[in-house]
Amino acid sequence: LVNVWATWCGPCKKEMPKLDRLYQDRKGEGFMVFGLSTEDVEEQRRFNQEQVTVSYPLLTMAGKVPDMYRNTAQYPANFLIGRAGRLQPAPGIGEPFEKLEAAVNSLLKGAR
Repeated sequence: LVNVWATWCGPCKKEMPKLDRLYQDRKGEGFMVFGLSTEDVEEQRRFNQEQVTVSYPLLTMAGKVPDMYRNTAQYPANFLIGRAGRLQPAPGIGEPFEKLEAAVNSLLKGAR
């Protein structure tokens, strides 16, 4: 799962601990979460230490990042990618977190 977020985004801050719990619960099944943000590494580090602490990797959009992530209009945005590297259906912005959790569970069961 790629989670596009920002340090100034209130809904992102609310969702990140839930994503971290999901990551912790399912990483043994091969589930990964990557937080992708426009902020630089130092700003992300401060945010992770002072505001919301997560254990999954936080990455920056510096360098080559696919446009679908860079051109995200609303945050947070989640992109599910199956084991074969194909984009999978994911609940939209504003959907209950339980729908995202169900999509992850379905993806892991199907091992696409």
